[in-house]
Amino acid sequence: MKALITASLTKSSLKELEKIMEVTYESWRDTGIIYFDANELLEKLNGYDIFITAVDDLKKTEFFEHTDLKLIITCRGDPFNLNIEAANKKKIPILYTPLRNVDAVAELTIGYMISLARNVTKLDRFLHSEDFSIIDFEDWIDIYNRFMGTELINKKVGIIGLGEIGRRVAKITQSFGCRNLIFDPYVNEEFVADFGEKVDLDKLLKESDFITIHARATDENDNLIDEKRITMMKETAYLLNLAKGSLVDYEALFNALKEKKIAGAALDVFPLEPIDEDNKFLQLENVIVSPHLGGNTIEVIQRQSEMILKGIKAWLNNEIPANILNPEVLNLHTKENIKYDKDLFSKKKEILAICKKLLEEGHVIGSAGNVSMRVLYNKQELILITPSNVRYDTMKPEDILIINLEGKVIEGERNPSVEKHLHLGIYKARDDVNAIIHSHGIYSTILSTLKLSLPPIIEELVPYLGGEIICAEYGEAGTEELAHSVVKSLENKNAVLLANHGNICCGSHLDGAYMVLRYLERGAKIYYLAKLLKDPTMLPEDTIDYEKDIFEIFKESKKI
Repeated sequence: MKALITASLTKSSLKELEKIMEVTYESWRDTGIIYFDANELLEKLNGYDIFITAVDDLKKTEFFEHTDLKLIITCRGDPFNLNIEAANKKKIPILYTPLRNVDAVAELTIGYMISLARNVTKLDRFLHSEDFSIIDFEDWIDIYNRFMGTELINKKVGIIGLGEIGRRVAKITQSFGCRNLIFDPYVNEEFVADFGEKVDLDKLLKESDFITIHARATDENDNLIDEKRITMMKETAYLLNLAKGSLVDYEALFNALKEKKIAGAALDVFPLEPIDEDNKFLQLENVIVSPHLGGNTIEVIQRQSEMILKGIKAWLNNEIPANILNPEVLNLHTKENIKYDKDLFSKKKEILAICKKLLEEGHVIGSAGNVSMRVLYNKQELILITPSNVRYDTMKPEDILIINLEGKVIEGERNPSVEKHLHLGIYKARDDVNAIIHSHGIYSTILSTLKLSLPPIIEELVPYLGGEIICAEYGEAGTEELAHSVVKSLENKNAVLLANHGNICCGSHLDGAYMVLRYLERGAKIYYLAKLLKDPTMLPEDTIDYEKDIFEIFKESKKI
């Protein structure tokens, strides 16, 4: 395999790639070359199998009609420089790098917001100009008064678009004591409530002290902030655009800024790019101008390098890369598999529904506990598992990861639950288990902290749990030591207590595992309350044996 790379990658990722293929690295940052001509790019790519790009133009249909590329990777979260339809016709998989720059853009937004509020840029320009001089104390007082700023605390921040960047900005402004007004017609009020107040666009423009745009560029959003809406803004308000130039009427904005109808702006994007020294916004002292630098950080290159390396290795191993735009073109995808993808998404939603129940019934709080499900996909056993450190009330289907039985992530951008070893150990040991719930239910946790097992004290428990539920030896969370201890104590039953760490419940399906959990918690509660009075009486042995036979029938029939 031969790869041409015009994107920016870290030295360590390049070394890793060179171990598995021949690499030509010509980053556009070093060469200053961006390919806009399809014929020139075709000639350049002659003999290469993989192309890793960031800004080269691959939108022309004729490029795809004549290329022999086997894989294209774009270092973008919004691959607007690619013709996906043409790539699909040629069966070329396209990998991309979502969320690589969301933190960078959010942080720069806040930086510009503070700079506008405190006149940092304006002051810096003055101090570096020939106009700056301090001859006496009155000169300093004049500067002190001239560049008085304002604080962010208690200000209203209007956020247009509550995507990944918008949410990050909202969280930071909340920490400054700001009140967020949010316009995004694609999210509901319940979701928005964690970040601010959902309002219509006109209200946002009329009331906000700072307005920051983080919406997608679509035909519907073209000139979203037009002349009429700019006139709605307060004279003391600031506008920030680090999204797309097409979202704002820049002519109307220039006039408003020049005539001081609004206080100022910070602009990182423009309708025509790259900007040059003739950009008229550079004339205005109340504007911060930057040439599309929102994602220009060392960390962004590190993130995209890691995603690219991971994606290429998955593709070479005939696996589904996590960040693929067109998985249907892969050879391992058939029509049946494409339909199965919808089933996988449906199963992710099943996991979320169970997580919601766990939260509502008090079996978990925050991001504690974890849930997984085993599925057969393309003749391969895969595990859907909840991510690490994501609260159940904010978890989304795309947060659920897919891993193989060796723990390797097949799909997903987050880290799988720290307890993945525990889940995988049970799946490997028990063919009858297809769903696992680890929770911190109150009563089973009480027993686990006392290192007590749950004996078969009532008949209704045994058919669902399988007999006495042992408390496994303590092991540090996330360790293989804990996983081995759990598998050993579980044996062929459907539940086990974890010393100082709640419980594990298993089933042939997710509802079955949840039913086991409810019986376990009920049994633990009865046993705990009874033991406060005296030691409970055990069931007779013959009754236990009879109920264990029912347990085996339940398992075989997949009732649980």
